[in-house]
Order: sequence, then structure tokens, then C-alpha cells
Amino acid sequence: MTEKPRVTVVDDYAAMSRLAADRVAEVVTAYPHGAITVPTGSTPVGMYNELVRRITTGELDFAGVQVFCLDDYLGQTPDDEASLTKLLLREFLLPANIPMENVHFIPTVSDDPAAAAAQYEADISAAGGLKLAVIGLGPNGHVAFNEPGSGPSTRTRVVDLTRESRDQNAAYYEGAEIPAQAISMGIGTILEAERVVMIVSGDSKAEIVAEMVNGSMTDDLPGSWIGLKGEQAELIVDAAAAARL
Repeated sequence: MTEKPRVTVVDDYAAMSRLAADRVAEVVTAYPHGAITVPTGSTPVGMYNELVRRITTGELDFAGVQVFCLDDYLGQTPDDEASLTKLLLREFLLPANIPMENVHFIPTVSDDPAAAAAQYEADISAAGGLKLAVIGLGPNGHVAFNEPGSGPSTRTRVVDLTRESRDQNAAYYEGAEIPAQAISMGIGTILEAERVVMIVSGDSKAEIVAEMVNGSMTDDLPGSWIGLKGEQAELIVDAAAAARL
């Protein structure tokens, strides 16, 4: 398999953020009641700031958009310190005044996580499927919480987190213990989106970006599977992250 995503290299983080916001705006304008998923972490913050600006100035209407969360730690709620949903609420959902009835939260506290994950998949289908998936890329090649070993047919499910991912994410929380498990959309779930946009920034990601773009698609690097989308997937990287391409 030789498919590859489109690769767009921009000058810096600010340019990456603006272009990512453009891509979200294109989809939301075309599908004002469509479903999208967006990531957490530090990389998308600039994109969120730009989207909030456009929404609050009336340039972009998010009132009907269905937002599906991408992943979160098992057993955590937005009231807990270690919660990705808490970050998404703070950085985007609340500042953008997104109607909470349009937000689909990861079922992290269900008595039956497997059944709840299956229902989450059904909810995505009921919303007409994802029109857009915006994702990031972890240092070990993970996408959402699809750690190395995750294949292109994986669905929303409970996953075991690597120590590397837990240590990396601990930087976002002061002293909070990072759970050993999470619930994440699967690679297969993400690939079913009409469009996939991956955003990557910084020289610390240059090696994994080069490996993903120049190498073969493999479970060892879950992000590489976006190549299956061909031209319907776009990798937006700043110059630092593209340094080894």
C-alpha cells in the first residue's frame, strides 16, 4: 500500500493553527449540522483560539455542529484534574459557547465501558458519521490514545496506555496521577471521517513525522494509517516538524 496523505508545510505554529482553523471552517460551513471530532493537548490550542475568535465575531457558526470528543481517561470526569474533556471545555467548548447538548462526551464512568464505547460508535453513526476528524500525533506515533500496535480496523474502546504517554500527559496536570487506561476512538473510527486533518508542530516531532511520511503504514506507528485516506487526509506541519522530510 503506497497511499500517502497530502502534506502541507507552513512557516510556524501560528500559520499551522490558522490553516487548521480554515479546514474546520470549510467543513462546518459545508455541513452546519455535521459531526466532527477534535483533539486535546497543546498543539490544537492555537487552532481553538482562532476558531473562538471567528465564532465570537460571527464569521463562523458552530450552533448546529455535533462535537464528538476523541478520547479521555477511564474513570475521570471533567471535575477531575486529569481529564482531557476538562481541557477541551476550557480551551474551546466554553469560550466558543458551543451548546452542551451538541457535545458528545467520552463515556469514561460507565459501569460497562465496552458497551458504552459501542454506543458511542452508534451515536456517531446516528449523527451521520464524522465529516471531519482533526487529530494530532504523539511522539511514539500514537493518534488519540491509539498506542503502537493499533491497527486500521480498531474502534472506540478501552485502551492500555504506555508509560511514555502517561509521562508525557502528566505535564498538563500538576501532581495528578495519570490513569493507566483510557477510552479512545479507534483508528478505524477516525478513518471513516470524510476528511482527516493531522496537525503537528515543533522540532521534537520531526523524527516521527519523517518516519510516518517516508515509511510504510504499520501498526507500530498508528498515525501512518491516515495514508489510507489518500487525498482526503492532510498533514499540516510547521517548518520545525517538517525539518527531516
